[in-house]
Amino acid sequence: MRNDMSWIKRLFIPTLIVLLSSFVGIAAIEMALRIINFNDPWQRTQEANILRNFQFSYDISQLYVSDSPNVDYVRNQYGLRDSCVSPEEIEILTIGGSTTDQRYVSLSSTYQSIIEERMEQSSVTFGCVSNAGVDGHSTWGHLYSFENWFPLIPELNPKIILLYVGVNDANFLRASSPITGFDTERTDGIKGFLKRFEIVRAVLPIYRFFKQKTDNESAAYAGHAPKPYTDDAYVVSTMNEQTELLSAQNALAFRSRMERLLSEIQELGAKPLCVTQPHRFVKEIDGELRGVENVLGEGFSGIDYDYSLRKLNEVIFDLCGSNTVDLYSHEFSNSHFYDGVHTTASGSEEIGRVIAEFVINNYN
Repeated sequence: MRNDMSWIKRLFIPTLIVLLSSFVGIAAIEMALRIINFNDPWQRTQEANILRNFQFSYDISQLYVSDSPNVDYVRNQYGLRDSCVSPEEIEILTIGGSTTDQRYVSLSSTYQSIIEERMEQSSVTFGCVSNAGVDGHSTWGHLYSFENWFPLIPELNPKIILLYVGVNDANFLRASSPITGFDTERTDGIKGFLKRFEIVRAVLPIYRFFKQKTDNESAAYAGHAPKPYTDDAYVVSTMNEQTELLSAQNALAFRSRMERLLSEIQELGAKPLCVTQPHRFVKEIDGELRGVENVLGEGFSGIDYDYSLRKLNEVIFDLCGSNTVDLYSHEFSNSHFYDGVHTTASGSEEIGRVIAEFVINNYN
């Protein structure tokens, strides 16, 4: 019995010392970070996945054919992706999720750069186009940006704010889904609790990088895995019986957030430009609309996703009116996408050309 107790003590005491030492060390680091970041208003932007002074080379060799196997992705000190000398030069600010972020497309081929190039050709006084897209953001994240991010950017006074929205908001299961994204409603639970700690916020970019590699298959519309859909992928021909009601409820909430976004744009003295988004989850085959299975999750196919997105597009057209570019109805080719929603370099360039022509013809 004594030998058993002695063995337990020899194991327990060193373990306790290690645990206590680790706790004290983590607590010391946490306190140091809190002191360092006490007066830094930028700290809260980390909660919304906004990267600042960030640079990484992404391997795109498995996503789509490109002149280079890598994309050098850079976000500046303000969290923006652009070639602007200063925020004061920004004339068009683009807002959206991963389809606006375009982290796997080189800067020169992003739709922002193409718009800027076309605008410079049509106007000798044009400034620049900046990318404020953040992977995972829905309209919840965009509202958060207006409240907590954009006010921190000095001299930011764009003439046009482009809203490239719909892809993430179309998921009417999002509130109860583990899909990667950012919603300002999600402030409770274990994730919300952990994000209160500075040490957790400091390692979030690393965590998200590795999580992205393992979660790409979790949702067809949210991942970045190469999925060149062929006709045999479109196997569903009926809509889930819950989709109509869930889409109506989702569109109603989306309308409220869009109204708030348009109000924020108006308060900045800018003009809104709303853009509907394309996707590849449905296709007409032999006169019948068919969808990719389980796009939103088990039992909810591309047909469900498409129905939901079209309901959001109705809201966009209603609220934005003539200030709307309908990319949902634009004819794209398979080479323009490497999955259901994310564009290749050529796809982003096509988007840039369409939007630029619209701006040139409709905005003074």
